[in-house]
Amino acid sequence: MRWYADLPGVRARQVAADAVWLVLVVLSVLLGRAVAGAVAALADPARGLAGGARDLARQLDAAGRSAGEVPLVGEELAAPLGRAAEGAGSLAAAGQEQVDGVLQLATVLGVATAAVPVVLVTLLRLVPRLRWWRRAQEARRLLRTPGGEELLALRALQLSEPAQLLAAHPDPVAAWRAGDAGAVRALADLQLRAAGLRRPPGPDAPA
Repeated sequence: MRWYADLPGVRARQVAADAVWLVLVVLSVLLGRAVAGAVAALADPARGLAGGARDLARQLDAAGRSAGEVPLVGEELAAPLGRAAEGAGSLAAAGQEQVDGVLQLATVLGVATAAVPVVLVTLLRLVPRLRWWRRAQEARRLLRTPGGEELLALRALQLSEPAQLLAAHPDPVAAWRAGDAGAVRALADLQLRAAGLRRPPGPDAPA
């Protein structure tokens, strides 16, 4: 499968367009990562709150266990510390939920920011490339088919500019109707060049 034209000028434009597509894809991915990082940074306060609440819960729990060992009044001292530890643990869980939600949002926004332009620029590049590939494949196939050269010449008459036709032959329509081999070949070559193709060097040359 040939993905690029034979003629240097057309091939250079195709390569340049592919390079622009690649740059846009890379920029889109970098933008998506930047958006994800910026949104994820919003989770830092909640992360700090959750971490502090967990530390406080551990300290209160340790203090409650220590207080519970005090003779006679240990249970009374440990009870409020235990409740405070539970409250700190709930605060830590709520903070962690907020962190998880922000990180999930950051992932979604980052992927969306990158994916939307990547899909758009890929479609904008892929559609004309596939259209050119089909046109080139059909031209190569016609060139190997009996009577295909005449069809290519007819397409040249339909699609080429008048100046191009006159450069190929002074009276291209009459020459094509008369089956002038040289004129038909010149018109077919005109259509091949329009697709960025060269005529194979021989009838058995691969297309």
